Amino acid sequence: MAKAKPSSFTAIIVGGSVAGLTLAHTLSRANINYILLEARDTLSPNLGAGIVVMPNGARILDQMGIWEPINDVMTPMGIQYRRRSDGTLVSQADFPKRVEERLGYFSGIMERQTFLQRLFEQLEDKSKVHLNKKVVSFNHDKEHVRVQCYDGSEFVGDIVVGADGIHSRTRQEMQRFAEEAGPQGMMDKDKTSITAQYNAFFGISEPLPYLSPGDAVVASDINHSSLLFVSKHGLPQWFFFSKMDKCYQGKDIPRFNKAQMEEQIDKFANWKFSENVSLKDLMAKTSTLSYLPLEEATHNIWTYKRFVCVGDAIHKMTPNMGQGGNQAIESAAALSNCLVEMLARSSDSVITLANIEQALQKYQKQRRKRAKLFVKLSGLVTRDETLDTLTHTLRFLFLDPWTNFQMDLYTMAPYLTFLPLPGRTIGNKYWEAGMKNSTASERPKARL
Repeated sequence: MAKAKPSSFTAIIVGGSVAGLTLAHTLSRANINYILLEARDTLSPNLGAGIVVMPNGARILDQMGIWEPINDVMTPMGIQYRRRSDGTLVSQADFPKRVEERLGYFSGIMERQTFLQRLFEQLEDKSKVHLNKKVVSFNHDKEHVRVQCYDGSEFVGDIVVGADGIHSRTRQEMQRFAEEAGPQGMMDKDKTSITAQYNAFFGISEPLPYLSPGDAVVASDINHSSLLFVSKHGLPQWFFFSKMDKCYQGKDIPRFNKAQMEEQIDKFANWKFSENVSLKDLMAKTSTLSYLPLEEATHNIWTYKRFVCVGDAIHKMTPNMGQGGNQAIESAAALSNCLVEMLARSSDSVITLANIEQALQKYQKQRRKRAKLFVKLSGLVTRDETLDTLTHTLRFLFLDPWTNFQMDLYTMAPYLTFLPLPGRTIGNKYWEAGMKNSTASERPKARL
């Protein structure tokens, strides 16, 4: 598919997240105009979080020529270790290496802040990115959507894309508008789609003895687990997960304060993240911490009229599988493909609301089933690692990290249909089989 011809069509992206910045890149490569609005004064806040870019996300970045500038600050994930909470080794697996050998991409570990910085640095036209633009309202009509910001500024576009996270203002406004203008009850199911059964505090520490770049360690006990990655400069990126007293829903999902976090830290100070590193050791070298519920959600309605959502705003998963950012990249690619196709069909004619709705509905259809699968699988991994039931415990203790199944998940991913495929994937039997045998919305034929 060719790129879109230059036109006045404009997408307003709300949120400079992984999803928002990736979408800025994909639209730029497609010759589609965009405006990106970020509420903060920076696109790369230090929230004490890391990210893992896996082959399904890497291929899309590679198509745009930004994989190499990003991977030079990444560390390939090495052997994955599974341990008990006292540091005792349960198992180890080299499946990241096996996947790299087959697909040509390593699973790269890095600080989220650095990843976002690199995405922004690689943008061709940074003038389209506007900071300190907190969106307060939307005005949707038959011809345009107008976005008003707290500072009084207004932006006009053809669509508005919510890339503003789990608490997305864009999604909430889309739902409100649909309830007012759409069929009665169409948003009822999505009102209760966000749940949380687990919470986590997480941070990035200074380098510690016994930890090396590329280390990846999961430690488990009943109702609790930890996850540790070590990035290029020896920086440990870590999470500590706990099951809450029940599964909360929507507005009832609890928030946590500093005192509650300190209580948890004291209680689990001796928890071993690796053979020789405890939570107490990490805390002595940590300056930035966050303590949050782990929301899970797959919304039923992803788009209405000129509204559409991507990333955590519409498919939120737990971090244990490392796919949250990669799924955001996939959604940005799939949405761009649909817009390119729409603009190519429209030629020189006026782009109608019906044209836009058709394109956005196609994006939803392509992505919803696959994203739902990843939300489910990520939640499954979270529950395996916290030994939630006997079945989860047995799977954690004895199941290899299902290399072949993950291979299917990666190779069946969407890609940018209007750009050439990366050279390392051409002629690769695994990538070609994935593209031949599936579409982005199909489930790999494997069972866990």
